[in-house]
Amino acid sequence: MGSTVKRPSWFNFLIPYYAAQEIIVNVLPLYILYLGGNVIDVGYATALYNIIPIFTSITSGRIADITGKRKALIYLSLTFVFFGFIIIYFVRSVLGAILAAVVLSFGFSFAIPVIGLLLTETLPKNMWGQGNSWSFMFMLIGYITGMVAAIVFTAFFPIYYSFYAFLIYLVLAFVFNYYYVKEPLVAFERRSVIKNFNSFMHRVLKWPAVTLRAPRLSDFKILKSMKNPAAAQLPIITAASSMFFLASNVFFTSYSPYLVYNKVPYWMILLTSTYILTVNSIGMTPRIRERAQKADVAFIVDMLLLRVIGALSASVVATYVYGMGSFYMTFLIFTILGLAYTPIYVGLYSLLYYNLPSINQGATLGVYSSFVNLSLFLGSLASGYLSYYEGYSFTFFVSAIFFLFAAIILEWFYKVHEREF
Repeated sequence: MGSTVKRPSWFNFLIPYYAAQEIIVNVLPLYILYLGGNVIDVGYATALYNIIPIFTSITSGRIADITGKRKALIYLSLTFVFFGFIIIYFVRSVLGAILAAVVLSFGFSFAIPVIGLLLTETLPKNMWGQGNSWSFMFMLIGYITGMVAAIVFTAFFPIYYSFYAFLIYLVLAFVFNYYYVKEPLVAFERRSVIKNFNSFMHRVLKWPAVTLRAPRLSDFKILKSMKNPAAAQLPIITAASSMFFLASNVFFTSYSPYLVYNKVPYWMILLTSTYILTVNSIGMTPRIRERAQKADVAFIVDMLLLRVIGALSASVVATYVYGMGSFYMTFLIFTILGLAYTPIYVGLYSLLYYNLPSINQGATLGVYSSFVNLSLFLGSLASGYLSYYEGYSFTFFVSAIFFLFAAIILEWFYKVHEREF
């Protein structure tokens, strides 16, 4: 009989860690509105939250490579997160909330490279696929556990009481790091993550950018590879991914403010966020995930078109439906958007992985990650201004256009050059 490997205990740490993170991601925008801020302020906070990880992941990744420490770096990460809570608690203003978003993003993203390495360091290579599934399961449990607590606190108390739930999970994360995370017997470098598909997917499911080093200006020459159809896949994948992440943040940055505008209670808004998390997870069922991991471009395009339909539906609803009707219609819209999310996300990263060059992989990932982070940043920033000056219906329509651009880019390239692959 073959021996089975016991699930490493560090996976338990993911539950309070991601519970705390999910509370911040969903409650902080509502808190900004509660303090009297507007959708532009939410856009600034979300944009900064999304751009910070490109810098912190490089820094913490280098430290992890040099020191080989894991537990200590997670402690440092959680300490930065705690400082973010202190800012929220004592500086009760919109500016304070935006500053807290920066510090919290720095703290949470500081641990990402370390968490990405733990899987490869604690499981044999033939178990990395199973480890990836465990990681996603514990991450999802954390997300939902955090959101349930936020919903309960917000249903009975003012919105800022949700940060006490966040503090509880943060303390648990400190405790779980102490008891469950062990220093590896052999420390791997971050480059090991991209040597195997399962370890790569484990890493990108934590954050949609993998930066092994800061990109240099010369690295961007990969964007001039259109003459060779095979080499041209990298700039095409980068362009399609950028459009996808840009569209996603244009849409979701403004969606909670849109529901607040329609007088939907905070706890109900958090309920819709929990719902789409659950729908997103359907895409990680083995049957759908296996198809997405094959990098089936036709499947990715179909799912992008489904997102176009979802965003256009939201645009129509925002035009004609008001009040609590917007809350009820959200479940239909989020069903459409959520079912498409994971197949697109996993599909695009599978496509990227299969087309990474044999050399200069760090440079390629650095360029790709730069565009992804910039798209997330600009999407959130643009969303706030579009909604404030043009209305929520127009914002959702713009996001649909960008989803469509992503689909058109992939369909155009892979159909035109189909015989050459």
